[in-house]
Amino acid sequence: MKTKVIAFAIGVSLLPLTVAAQSYKETFECSFAKGLANRPTPSKVVFSVDEFGRSVVLHDVEMPKITTRPGTGRVKRDTLRVLSIAWSGETYVFADSGRSYASNESRYDAVDLLDVDFSLTLDRRNMKAIAKSKTSVAYASRDGFADGSCTKISNPNG
Repeated sequence: MKTKVIAFAIGVSLLPLTVAAQSYKETFECSFAKGLANRPTPSKVVFSVDEFGRSVVLHDVEMPKITTRPGTGRVKRDTLRVLSIAWSGETYVFADSGRSYASNESRYDAVDLLDVDFSLTLDRRNMKAIAKSKTSVAYASRDGFADGSCTKISNPNG
């Protein structure tokens, strides 16, 4: 019984550490023009950079005909002028089929979202951004890009 009480007390004392809200260095909302045909590129990205500038929380990613989820990414570059982030499309699926593989094309020409890495580069001086998608399959490269702009917003979680 004494052991259970001690374990409960330790668990309760650690509770505030596990439910504490994340703090972010900065949060951005970016909108992009239509990307190249058959190349998945985001039309909207809302993300926050962690307080240490090492990782990214993706609050919202919108892509035409693709179902996305919130997720995480990495900071590739973080200077006073340029912020560059990247993330993988491994949890994304095409809305029409619910699969990661584009079913309307031959296997050679199709995009498999499991193989796509996305990136966003933001110029902090003019808030212009470029979103890119890059496939890791050399024989059927389906790289794309779209131009856009970003606004700095307050923390979306409060």
